[in-house]
Amino acid sequence: MTQSDYKPWILAVEDDTYIRLLLQYLLRAQFNLVLTCSTTEARQAASRQRFDLFLFDINLHENLTGTDLLNELRQQPEYSQTPAVACTAYVHQGSSERFLAEGFDNFVDKPFTTEVLLATLQQTLDNARQQAAPDRQSLPREPLSGEALRGVAA
Repeated sequence: MTQSDYKPWILAVEDDTYIRLLLQYLLRAQFNLVLTCSTTEARQAASRQRFDLFLFDINLHENLTGTDLLNELRQQPEYSQTPAVACTAYVHQGSSERFLAEGFDNFVDKPFTTEVLLATLQQTLDNARQQAAPDRQSLPREPLSGEALRGVAA
């Protein structure tokens, strides 16, 4: 497989069913996507395989936010440099600076267009590749098995 044939793996956390369906539809051609609806499911998925990028809703309807999850995953050596994009409807002046300060590499505000979403994800991946260290750790990149997918929303 050549570099151009590789489809990056994205871990997305989104608690809204309709947005999850939209993300699945919009991203399936260019990315391998694992969609979860909670931080618990996201942690499980992240422990089973290596992801190239995180796409996290910020305001999840649970105790943890997307920012909390990002900070938790970034404590793991294999995810310390994984690029992350915040996705939220609660955008106001200064949001981009806030998300960058909280550890995200980029953000997309809802509602988003297909073009903006795809361009933001690709730009974030490209920037991360340019900065990546050659000895970056890796977990398996194979798709999750049927057993591993139980409890993880697809």
